[in-house]
Amino acid sequence: MEDQDDRIRRRAHEIWKQEGSPEGREYSHWLRARAEIREEDANTITQDLYRVAQLNRSF
Repeated sequence: MEDQDDRIRRRAHEIWKQEGSPEGREYSHWLRARAEIREEDANTITQDLYRVAQLNRSF
């Protein structure tokens, strides 16, 4: 599994490139990337919990 900091770093770099590679926005890009990765992770956990609940109902 990929380290969360690596995922954030990669996403921050993507954001930086999308914005035209501006200087001095590293922290802003990191915060935005971190928020996006956390949201992705939360959605994955929610989906997993939903699947487990569905499995439990079938028993």
